[in-house]
Amino acid sequence: MTETKEQQLFFMRWAIQLGEKGRLTAPPNPWVGCVLVKDGEILGEGYHIAPGHPHAEAVALKQAGPLAKGATAYVSLEPCAHQGRTPPCTQILIEAGIKKVVIPFPDPDPRVSGIGIEALQKAGIEVVTGIAEAEAEHSLLPYLHHRRTNFPYCVLKSAMSIDGRTAAVDGTSKWITSEEARQDVQLLRAQSQAILVGSETARLDKPQLTVRAFETKQPLRVVIDSEGKVAPEGPLFDPTLAPTLVFTTSQTWKKEGIEVIRLPKVTLQAVLEELGRRDVMQLLVEGGAMLHAAFLKEKRAQRFCLYIGDCVLGPEGKPLIPDLPIATMEEAPRWNLEGVHRFGSSIRLDYQL
Repeated sequence: MTETKEQQLFFMRWAIQLGEKGRLTAPPNPWVGCVLVKDGEILGEGYHIAPGHPHAEAVALKQAGPLAKGATAYVSLEPCAHQGRTPPCTQILIEAGIKKVVIPFPDPDPRVSGIGIEALQKAGIEVVTGIAEAEAEHSLLPYLHHRRTNFPYCVLKSAMSIDGRTAAVDGTSKWITSEEARQDVQLLRAQSQAILVGSETARLDKPQLTVRAFETKQPLRVVIDSEGKVAPEGPLFDPTLAPTLVFTTSQTWKKEGIEVIRLPKVTLQAVLEELGRRDVMQLLVEGGAMLHAAFLKEKRAQRFCLYIGDCVLGPEGKPLIPDLPIATMEEAPRWNLEGVHRFGSSIRLDYQL
């Protein structure tokens, strides 16, 4: 029995939802799901939990057992054909007697791209592509962006008052948004492999920048301190909480347990190249406003998560983006609003940049 297009969409969306279960723990691997189907019945399903653990295809095949022979595998990304921490997924699909593999698109990783499809087809397995492409792209955006560009997928995060201020005139900003919104920020952190702040945020706010609401590996905390003005004190520089990396030009910046990269000039290009080499797929840029402006001016960010609280801070409060000169409406950038979410008395606007 051949599944209809509607059935193919249903099972692929199921695989994508399964993959999302590994979103916080699978990186630097992609969070992939797999569903095995025969005659319209699901025989096995699985997702990739973490590096070194079985891939989604292996989990689903183990669940299905001998029934997998002749089944169709719906996988939310092209199966790998290379030996890594685990055996190639193409080989175990072939050995299990799978007759068809359905995927949304090829994996852009050069170790996989098209090679998995070719290996399956050579073994006589039919490969169908183009199913639920938009949903799979949305789910895997950080992974896909990293593999296509070698740069992290950069998410700017900021909170502002109803009148567009990020802090009161005296610099205080705790708390503009609701407790529910701050819990949502914890999820954003958990989904990111690194969190970036500038020197002013590090110096004035003394943030901790750790994940405190989810069971996951702590992201790398990254500080741009070009001139070495930040004193290495407080929770941000406590290596027992999470690792910290500092980019600076200073030859004297030093603290035990903190990694320092010294550059002739600290640029976003150099920072993002280094984080890309470290397999940071999603970078959460938490501030401050000058750093956000730099990302926007250089077109380095892919997404802006803007939280709006229920307070008013007045005309002398600190503006959202103070250093982004725009002379006319013709010069004003237009962002694509992708989603609106409510968290108690606050909302979050998600913009694609």
